[in-house]
Amino acid sequence: MEDVDMVVVGGGLYGITVAATYHRIHPTAKILLLESAPSIGGPWAPHRIFPGLKTNNLWGTYEHPDFPMREDKFGVRKGEHVPAGKVTEYLHALIDDNDISKFIRLKTRVEVVQRVETGWRIHCTTHTVGPYYNFSTISTAKLILATGLANRPSMPQWASSTDFKSLVVHSADFPGHYADIVKPKRHTLIVGGGKSSWDIAYACATMPSSTATMLIRPSGKGPVWMSPPHVTPLRLWLEKLVFTRFFGFMSPCPFANESGFEGLVRRLLHQTWIGRKIVGAFWGILGDDVVQLNKLNEHPETKKLKPWRGAFEVGNALSILNYPTNFFELVKNGRVKMVVDEVERLGEGKEVVLRSGEILEPDAIVCATGWEVGGSVKFLPSGIEKELGLPTRSPPDPEDLALARRVERRLYRQYPFLRERDSSRLHHPDPALRDTPTTDPNQRPYRLYRFLVPPTDIHRRSIGFAGALMSLGNASCAYLQSLWLTAYLDGTLSLPNMPLEQLKYETYRDTQYCVIRNAMGYGNKFPDLVFDSLPYFDLLLQDLGFEAKRKGKLLGMTNWGAECFKSYGPEDYRGLVAEWQRRRLEGNNDERKNTSGRLRAGTYP
Repeated sequence: MEDVDMVVVGGGLYGITVAATYHRIHPTAKILLLESAPSIGGPWAPHRIFPGLKTNNLWGTYEHPDFPMREDKFGVRKGEHVPAGKVTEYLHALIDDNDISKFIRLKTRVEVVQRVETGWRIHCTTHTVGPYYNFSTISTAKLILATGLANRPSMPQWASSTDFKSLVVHSADFPGHYADIVKPKRHTLIVGGGKSSWDIAYACATMPSSTATMLIRPSGKGPVWMSPPHVTPLRLWLEKLVFTRFFGFMSPCPFANESGFEGLVRRLLHQTWIGRKIVGAFWGILGDDVVQLNKLNEHPETKKLKPWRGAFEVGNALSILNYPTNFFELVKNGRVKMVVDEVERLGEGKEVVLRSGEILEPDAIVCATGWEVGGSVKFLPSGIEKELGLPTRSPPDPEDLALARRVERRLYRQYPFLRERDSSRLHHPDPALRDTPTTDPNQRPYRLYRFLVPPTDIHRRSIGFAGALMSLGNASCAYLQSLWLTAYLDGTLSLPNMPLEQLKYETYRDTQYCVIRNAMGYGNKFPDLVFDSLPYFDLLLQDLGFEAKRKGKLLGMTNWGAECFKSYGPEDYRGLVAEWQRRRLEGNNDERKNTSGRLRAGTYP
């Protein structure tokens, strides 16, 4: 059995970032980063990307705060979306810059995670050659799971003829079949209305004499909100708008600061009648602006891409139009056909029979149908998943249900807009389906304190989850989470002095808010943060003892002009790990002088 100090599972952005931070603060610790794929990168690994794929982010917003994506080194310029291959290159450079390649073990799948008295025992299989695997067991006191939210494809189950001949793949496998699908004179059926379906449809329909059909299921959430990078008549950069406090005030966030100027503004906006009218008007104007900019109502086919719910409901079902040519022109000229229907069965040859009776004959079907929530890892002892706050589809027990309802009642009292707004699919093409639920009533989300750790493990400080959420500011989020988790696991993070019941209540309050906040998003599975990202980052900073308002002072006080209207980005969090190291070293020296002892939990900011 191999014995190490800390194990990170997952080699995407979050796993790499947390391993880098932990190594920087604990340079002598023995660390392992386990990745099941043959390469690091998660969704940006070479086998997960294809020609033309880019980030939604423009240059400068998808970078580790302490490792900027320099234009001269990576060849990406201001105002450009980052090509997928450049993200892979950047992540490899980040690994080299932090000297953590020696800790990475590829082709190693974690099969079972077992809680033991000393921490965790991890049972793995490592792919060697051909069909052969090695089995190994790793013992560790500290474990971080950074397996991401896109590691288990969700495939629809259709009745199929044994004579059906067209290729059927999930969007996760599309890059591996790219050369077989993206060809001239081909027709591809893409099932789904999310960003990946748009990307695949664009790739297919821009080939000579090729077409694509996007099949949007009436039972689903409908087309995502696809926005230009710049919105409003002022041409504001959407990413920057999301990370500007003034616009964030429009979101009724229970973990935002409730004191001082910010608390006053939020109370006026969310707890008064006129304030709620302003909030409703803001979201209406924002949504209408996107519809107008995309000219969705000006053509019968583009009208089918109009989102079914209002802009307030969007969550991370928000994406950016990052294509070199106009996607909507492909729709108008018939290169991309829009169909709202369900697949009934796969017939003979290439026949795809829809529920309406229409028959399509695609050369390939790509299912952009999302991901199963939760990882593929089995936990022991049996039943520990609930203790760890993992998502589940099992019906809730009475205690959990009562607590969820209790926090919902408080949220509705504190933020009446959550109860009053229209969260239905008000633009669904079938009026009879507009009020039909689109989520599994038994689905329960991650229940993690600060979206990071199980409340039941607070006394052990042995496990954390990095990246078990969605945020438009992934790079900054990964950085702040990595520092919080490092301080939590090594005992230097002070936690609130409150009973476990109160800690659990706050956990349910924050996670249940995400359940009801974004009807189009994913909050019923995991935290889904867009306009609530900055308040979440503030929480992590405050826990660590850092100033959350980082736009400077005016006459010794928070400069609220800059704080409200200047946007946040990775550069605002630069140097926090170095500052934490300095504070930790100073605290360690003070303790040696006084006690010659070891670091104590809760001693340092």
